[in-house]
Amino acid sequence: MDTQTKMMMDLLNNPLFQQGATQYYKLAQQQGLKAAQKFWSSSPSANEFPDAQQMLDRMADFSSAMGFVATDKYNKLKKENEKLSSENQLLRDTLRQLQETYSAENSEKAQEAWQNVVDKQLKMSNEITKSFFEALKQPPK
Repeated sequence: MDTQTKMMMDLLNNPLFQQGATQYYKLAQQQGLKAAQKFWSSSPSANEFPDAQQMLDRMADFSSAMGFVATDKYNKLKKENEKLSSENQLLRDTLRQLQETYSAENSEKAQEAWQNVVDKQLKMSNEITKSFFEALKQPPK
């Protein structure tokens, strides 16, 4: 067994270190690694276990690589996500209303334009029919 592994085993078996490490990780989960590191450096246990900070940093790196996020940071991000979701829904609702209004306005305009075309065609058909009947009324030459 190499010296670093023995040192880690000794640290992990020491009740004083276990208590300090538990507080360290509890703080890391609640407030983040910087707060936990600040706690550890001011803790009386830090003086008794000078190499422990290096081990705690490695364990923190491992936790970070595994996707560890502090509860405070998670809650802030969750709150921001909820805020963005509600803003997103508001924007979607506004966009839907604008699309409905635009469709309603344009459908009215399209209907008016279609009616104008139909009216013009009817007028032209009437004129053609009149011309045709007038041509029939004239005596042959």
